[in-house]
Amino acid sequence: MSPTSAPPGRQSEVRSAAQGGVVTLAGSGLSAVLGFVLNLMFARELGAHGAGIVLQSIAVFTIALSFGKLGLDTTAVWCLPRFLLGDRAKVKPAIIGLLVPAVLTSLLVDLVWFGLVALPGVHIFSHEMHDALLLSAIFLPAAVVMTVALASTRAFGGVVPFNLIGNILVPVVRPLGLLVVVAMGGAATAATFSWALPWLFGAVAAMVVVIRQVTRREDLQALPWRRDRAVDREIFRYSLPRSVMAGLEQAILWLDVILVGSILGATQSGIYGSAARFVSAGMIVLTALRIVVAPRFSAMLAERDLDALSHLYLVTTRWIVLFGSPVYLTLALFSPTVLAWFGPGFGRGAHSMTILCLGSVATLAAGNVQSLLLMSGRIGWGVTNKLVVLVFNLGLNLWLIPRVGITGAAVSWALSMVLDTALAAIQVRRATGLTLAPGATAHSLAAVCLCVLVPSGAVLLTLGQGNVQLLLAIIVSGVLLLAYCAVDRHRLELVDLAMLRRGSRQD
Repeated sequence: MSPTSAPPGRQSEVRSAAQGGVVTLAGSGLSAVLGFVLNLMFARELGAHGAGIVLQSIAVFTIALSFGKLGLDTTAVWCLPRFLLGDRAKVKPAIIGLLVPAVLTSLLVDLVWFGLVALPGVHIFSHEMHDALLLSAIFLPAAVVMTVALASTRAFGGVVPFNLIGNILVPVVRPLGLLVVVAMGGAATAATFSWALPWLFGAVAAMVVVIRQVTRREDLQALPWRRDRAVDREIFRYSLPRSVMAGLEQAILWLDVILVGSILGATQSGIYGSAARFVSAGMIVLTALRIVVAPRFSAMLAERDLDALSHLYLVTTRWIVLFGSPVYLTLALFSPTVLAWFGPGFGRGAHSMTILCLGSVATLAAGNVQSLLLMSGRIGWGVTNKLVVLVFNLGLNLWLIPRVGITGAAVSWALSMVLDTALAAIQVRRATGLTLAPGATAHSLAAVCLCVLVPSGAVLLTLGQGNVQLLLAIIVSGVLLLAYCAVDRHRLELVDLAMLRRGSRQD
């Protein structure tokens, strides 16, 4: 079925996803820019060694956060849209059942960590790392509450609170805090504290928003706030395996940074971590659309509207490839230029950055397949997939890092992402019956490669590396890509994105 002949219901879903995606993409883009600025400040002010301490601390904190939130953020996106469609009496009990365990579990994770540090003779990390982790751990409960509360706000049909708090407030405060730390002569430990403190501001704001969203809905106002054991059981049947899955996900994403620091030292970890963090910012298109479409995936699966689900997945995957992969292809070619911005020595991570970028393109080509698997409710399958990938990632890292250094870490991460995506695609087909045909997005990926790789490669071969050359490559590639979008706008359903500028008058 061509996009122009799609049923009105499908067009409405695509247009709604486009509208939310544009808002979230803008917020995620700002967050990515601010994240890059923060990484640049870490590298410039602290050097490779100090940046390595901070990035390893962030890695450990992020893994602890994934366990502390107990999978309740994804559970909120999965269950609340279903309750709002069906039994609204479960909504308020679900909010309580999501937030109270979030606080208690995060406190428990903190107690375990403090207990490990207090044990005599236990030296998991260096003294400087221990200090940084102890300071950041204070804010773990706030980080968990903010994450779960913001996920709950998405179920009520809007992404503005998520963006204002998660993509603007917290990322804006972090560089400002680091400036204060640097002005006061603080080292890596104080810089880690300045990174963790904004979680507290975000948690307070997120709680205020989610409570207002619930209390302002007329269909929920008369319903009581009370615990419901049946709802709690429903939540935990999903959240407990999701917690394990989330922990494994973050371990896969951050394990290489920690292992590089443990095997090769903090300086190499700083170089590799800066490249990896820079590359992770390129996932903003995938993340932005995931935030918007995950609740819709859940609702469509609950209603068994597989045709609309398949259409929404395909269209948004094309958008992800179209707007996400050019970033990675450009970074892959100009990695030495980009890493030189961080200061002397960081250019040694160029090969790693190129490999990480190519692995990320393969991940983008599958779209939001991970969200589809989660929203199908087959959480146990996802846990199995992540466990397989983590074992693969750990084994490959331990074998390659001592032999080829940070390049080996990059190869391990890229291959792990490809394996993770392939397993999820297989599981989605079994869970939903949807066939995620790669050929459906191959045309878009080929067009992007033609528009970006050819002109950027020509600039690189004739003029070499450099900031001016990078800017020239971006301009030429951008013009060609825009021309392609104009020619193929109907098949790509970019008309829906353009309609947003006119206020979506056809809704």
